[in-house]
Amino acid sequence: MKETDLPRVLEIQQELAFQDWNTAQFAAEIRANYALCVVYEPLAEQGTPQITGYAIFHLLGPDSELLSIAVRRNSQHKGIGKMLLDAGLSRLNPESKDRCFLEVREGNTSARKFYEKNGFKLYGDRKNYYSDGENACLYSIELESQIN
Repeated sequence: MKETDLPRVLEIQQELAFQDWNTAQFAAEIRANYALCVVYEPLAEQGTPQITGYAIFHLLGPDSELLSIAVRRNSQHKGIGKMLLDAGLSRLNPESKDRCFLEVREGNTSARKFYEKNGFKLYGDRKNYYSDGENACLYSIELESQIN
């Protein structure tokens, strides 16, 4: 992800209406030396690239975090989310049993199914975590379990 990608990244975020990051917040993530910010950008029919998904990870040694992952509605269920997820998980070290954590809205059943399908395990919740009072479900994956 580059700063020039941010208008298209913000479009995806607004289309899915699941968080309210602004340009400055995304730009700070791009500049952070511990962050991995990736986009999925296939060539469109006209030969112009169009970002259809993105992911932001904090790679913090043995305990990393997936902060955000999103794929445009018309591009979902095509493996793009898995590719974005794998981009971050591939940076973890199975020999150190590195883990990746994330939180997701309790009511976001499609995201929860996606994470569970990809090896994440529910380990807890945070009551009234989001500004609207919705709970957060806490998930983690230990990279070793992904490989075996």
